[in-house]
Amino acid sequence: MRRWPTTLLIVCVLVMLPGTASISAQTPSPAPTKPGGVADHALGPEDAYLTITFYADFQCVPCLGVARTLAVLRDRYPKDVRVVWRHFPQPQDDKARLAAQASEAASAQGKFWEMHDQLFITQSQWQSLSVQQFRVVLSDYAKTIGVPDLAAFNAALDQQTYAPLVDQATQEALALDFKGVPVLLFNGLPYSGRIDEYGLDGHTRLRLLEKRWYKHAPAMQINLNKYYTALLNTEKGNVTIELYTRAAPVTVNNFVALARDGWYNNITFHLVIPGEIVQTGDPSGTGFGTAGYNIIDEHDNGLIFDREGVVAMASQRGVPNSGSAQFFITYGPLRPAIDYDGQFTIFGQVTQGMDVLRKLTPRNPFDELRFPNPPPGDKLISVQIVEGD
Repeated sequence: MRRWPTTLLIVCVLVMLPGTASISAQTPSPAPTKPGGVADHALGPEDAYLTITFYADFQCVPCLGVARTLAVLRDRYPKDVRVVWRHFPQPQDDKARLAAQASEAASAQGKFWEMHDQLFITQSQWQSLSVQQFRVVLSDYAKTIGVPDLAAFNAALDQQTYAPLVDQATQEALALDFKGVPVLLFNGLPYSGRIDEYGLDGHTRLRLLEKRWYKHAPAMQINLNKYYTALLNTEKGNVTIELYTRAAPVTVNNFVALARDGWYNNITFHLVIPGEIVQTGDPSGTGFGTAGYNIIDEHDNGLIFDREGVVAMASQRGVPNSGSAQFFITYGPLRPAIDYDGQFTIFGQVTQGMDVLRKLTPRNPFDELRFPNPPPGDKLISVQIVEGD
């Protein structure tokens, strides 16, 4: 059996938040402010939770793909996503600076985004033109998008009215030590993952999960003298888990609190490796999501990964107290034992439904070679907690 890379079980990188207050949602953090002096071009509500800032030029081929994906994300998350464009024309793109000026000349007449779309849609048509030929085409584009005063538009280009503005925007980007385009910031934080729709949508869902983060780990609400069972309702059938209240009281309490609060409702089994493990507990479906806090480890309770159906808290290998909300279930013993026993907190055992778990769709969002675009994961519809004597 393969050794798990660190990222597969969880990539919880948050520090432990103090306190044991009852679960309550956090307030969204504000979007970042503009560091420079060039006015932004933005689409989406001003109070959107997530602002995606896009440094690009219109001649950059990868930027075209990103622009298309950002349009998809705005449609997909209309209340939560705001997109900001910032010019960063590259020296190797001979027409990028002129294209940026054309967008600003159109913007002066209320047509920035129309020119933005026109330039990207027709990018393959003007890529090979000379700068002089492109200048002629820009007049046609202005007419196509309905710029009211074509004479003013043409005069602005011929007189390079907006060249200083574009150059200032370029200097602002260079001052941030950006080396090329596309560059994406999510609420001011640089993004370095995949720039296709799969990658950007996943990161958007991950950042939007912050809206559901809790301020603190849940206060103790289980009765250690009671018996607790979790009933997992999945789209492939039901799974019953006996929870080890006395062996892992903090972990069981955390799981019960999250389940009762609906955290596990309608989420994905995002990692399914036949013969090894199945993992869920991340509403973003990326495998990177947490509940906004961490809980203490209880992996020294004597329980080991020696059978199928073992239920354990996912945590970052080698990082103490890094569990949060994700959990995994074994399809069999995990070997080598030293990699698992005493490393992850075991807090339950499947008593019914292993056949259901084996029906789940195999997928591994961390394996880009075998799963470059993983199939949709099967749904965990709900988790019901049953308390008994």
